[in-house]
Amino acid sequence: MACFSATQLHTLLWTSSLNRTSHHFKPNYTYRTPKFLFRQKPLIASFSTSDIEARTETKDSSTATPRELCHGHVPEHVIRRVEEVGYVIPTEVQLLALPFLYSGRDCVLHAQTGSGKTLAYLLQMLSVIDSQRSAVQALIVVPTRELGMQVTKVARTLAAKPSELKSGPKSCTVMALLDGGMLNRHKSWLKAEPPTIVVATMGSLCQMLEKHILKLDSCQVLVVDEVDFMFNSSKEISSLKRLLTSYSSSKNRQTIFASASIPQHRRFLYDCVQQKWTKADVVHVHVNSVEPMPSCLHHRFVVCTKREKNQVLLSLLQVDSPESAIIFVSEQSEKSKKAGNAPPITLLVDFLMSSSGGFSNVSLL
Repeated sequence: MACFSATQLHTLLWTSSLNRTSHHFKPNYTYRTPKFLFRQKPLIASFSTSDIEARTETKDSSTATPRELCHGHVPEHVIRRVEEVGYVIPTEVQLLALPFLYSGRDCVLHAQTGSGKTLAYLLQMLSVIDSQRSAVQALIVVPTRELGMQVTKVARTLAAKPSELKSGPKSCTVMALLDGGMLNRHKSWLKAEPPTIVVATMGSLCQMLEKHILKLDSCQVLVVDEVDFMFNSSKEISSLKRLLTSYSSSKNRQTIFASASIPQHRRFLYDCVQQKWTKADVVHVHVNSVEPMPSCLHHRFVVCTKREKNQVLLSLLQVDSPESAIIFVSEQSEKSKKAGNAPPITLLVDFLMSSSGGFSNVSLL
């Protein structure tokens, strides 16, 4: 069992059996665009799952393997890593997006959670970067530390050099520049030998950019994951716009936006072009966002008082008896810190370990 402190979340309790259940929470997304931005109509291509169905009539692309999709684009050792970790059947978003990504087109990957967007943009990154070059060549911006840790883990897994190639070229390095991390260590790393790929939250990223410790002159691919969340955050939006237009130019990079939900996606796509966040020929890859919830997923929302939360969580764990579970806990407020109170995550771990439910194996991440 693992416990996470999730920034800007209001004590979301998430329990699941990892073999059968997954949960994803998203904020309401509202995106308003001034009417004057629509004077010129950009050339935006939009592709959806119906395009895949049309292609299968002439060519059975649904039977394509990851090797066939990556051949000629991704290094052989990366393809082997993809196969080793169990990616054997490409998802719809990968089948539709990878040809555009490999061609260098800017893309908005619009598909539900768990559809394979992360692997799609990581494969594109690994197809263009040069691990022998000492410079930041790819940047992935994420809204939370927790998502950043997940993306970093996948990126490092794919980029790892096989043991038999230890004497060959150096491997691709991935830095997790996330809020709550050790920035001083990251400063030394960036100054000594910049990593190839950086996975960052906006707060830590802006600190490094403003101090000119991190430079994006050589950045070939910029990804903004959970882009709807980023543009819906009053804290993030100004920094994100500055990143997209000031710290690097859309003319000199490939820009990839990924999200499970962009309700007003047409307006967003127009703004991408008009505000020069992307090139004019940006591609909207839309994998059916209105598919029914998989039958294996069960969402529950429990209303209780603040004092009852821990006990309610314990009751849920005892009733469900999951083989493993992940619990997201809200960050401690500044007022609570000044009062000398223990962090909520510490209190929860102590509570679970001291309970009679047998939850002795609890990890704090």
